[in-house]
Amino acid sequence: MDPIYIFGHQNPDTDTICSAIAYAHLKNQCSEGRERYVAARLGELNGETRFVLETVGVASPEFLPHVYVRVQDVMTRRPIVGHSSDTIHEIGARIRQRQVHAIPIVDDSGRALGVVTESHLARSYLRELQMQNLHGAGTLLSNVAETLQASVITGDPTSQIRGRVLIGAMSPESMVEYIAPGDLVILGNREHAQREALSRDICCLIITGGFMPSQPVQQMAQERSTAVLVTPHDTFATARLINLSVPALTLMERDVLTSRPETLTQEIIQDLLESRLGILLVVNSGGQLAGVVTKSDIVRRRPRRVILVDHSEESQSAEGIDEAEILEILDHHRLGGLETSGPILAMIAPVGCTATLVLRRYREMNVDPPQAMAGLMLAAILSDTILLKSPTTTDEDRAAVAYLARLWGEDAMTFGVRMYNAKFDVASQSPQEIITADVKTFNFTEGDVAVAQVEVGDKTAMLQRKEELLQAMRDYSNARSLILMVLLVTDIQREGSELLAVGRTRAVERAFDRKLQDGSLYLPGVLSRKKQVIPLIAERL
Repeated sequence: MDPIYIFGHQNPDTDTICSAIAYAHLKNQCSEGRERYVAARLGELNGETRFVLETVGVASPEFLPHVYVRVQDVMTRRPIVGHSSDTIHEIGARIRQRQVHAIPIVDDSGRALGVVTESHLARSYLRELQMQNLHGAGTLLSNVAETLQASVITGDPTSQIRGRVLIGAMSPESMVEYIAPGDLVILGNREHAQREALSRDICCLIITGGFMPSQPVQQMAQERSTAVLVTPHDTFATARLINLSVPALTLMERDVLTSRPETLTQEIIQDLLESRLGILLVVNSGGQLAGVVTKSDIVRRRPRRVILVDHSEESQSAEGIDEAEILEILDHHRLGGLETSGPILAMIAPVGCTATLVLRRYREMNVDPPQAMAGLMLAAILSDTILLKSPTTTDEDRAAVAYLARLWGEDAMTFGVRMYNAKFDVASQSPQEIITADVKTFNFTEGDVAVAQVEVGDKTAMLQRKEELLQAMRDYSNARSLILMVLLVTDIQREGSELLAVGRTRAVERAFDRKLQDGSLYLPGVLSRKKQVIPLIAERL
């Protein structure tokens, strides 16, 4: 069963990552194996988050580039296959037993060669109505024996059989006029006719009805290097079956649709629906068969199932989110414009951090978080509330920090300071990395606005690079046709933020009733982008 992915916004911060991991753990604990929940990320981790994961001892979530349905999400992963050495009879039996319409053929290395379908077998059956002929499609003596359920009396099973197939239903004297050297002759229990056929240097004598040839006949066959098979089938059945002893490669369709596992299903649907074969082979980079997709797989496909944490805006979510099935949303921001096909669990509350809501869910499900999950949620809350100094901090956040610190086994503020020290190393970062490390885009009627935030111990070093940052913001804004971009440089020690802005900056000046000086202004007491900046700008726009 496909996993259910849990992820946050495109520029993941510590809350986004830690909440996704902790909630995936809770969901798996309560699922009891019925569903599998996987934490994912939509972007690269920042220094603070890497520090937290390393400290707690938890691996980074897997990267999820989009939530479109891929071919590997709908393909049959262990398809029934045939091998290049299989006969038509073997492939036909497999199709009948497994009740499939087509079977891919692979070589010894697993490389996909083509497909044999029921239609191919039907055409092969129609050819049985004609005189059998193995001239164009030789086969091994062992294949003929296996198809006919025959015993090899004389001859090398690994030798190649090739020639016309004749039924000796006439008198021996008349029969020899039709036989040429190298033919295959089907006969019953008629020793005189058997001897006459062998005298024509045929390649194989097939005796029907299970009758063993006499010793003189066997000796004659050995002297002439002629194979002798004894089959329990009657002459009619033998004549029908022998054409099925040739390799399935003689029937195989080589012009088959193929795809890589990571290809989006929307890219192959039309071709598959129009395909007369009705099957697509999924191959890896080496050409080995990884799975198959049929028309019924496309009809039954279901959208990717996801749970969103720390966001509910389409512009902040994964590419293809409009085609996904959203099962739950846990967020502490404004409600975005995402739509769902049915009712879902949506927990959107005015708390300081999504992890606070994740902990609330642990308590609702009566599950105690283990130490590692407690450490992750503690780090997330301390990060999002700026060590509980942000105006977004609630009593529920403070109570959560106290509880989680006990489970983690370290003083909350000591842990928080260690975490922030790991985050403050911005000297080695480029302006582009600084402004995109934690940026969120908001859709307003007049256009899109991006608000980024970086938290530092002392804003002095950061503001020495103000012109670089402003230019990077202009480039970022122009590339995305933003009407406004804002960067908050939040100074934890001074408990205030320097605001940098490019674009329609008049909205910022009206929002704070202050004039920008060289592209920036200082806002004492402003720590929260969500509560103290975005609502004011939104009102002015």
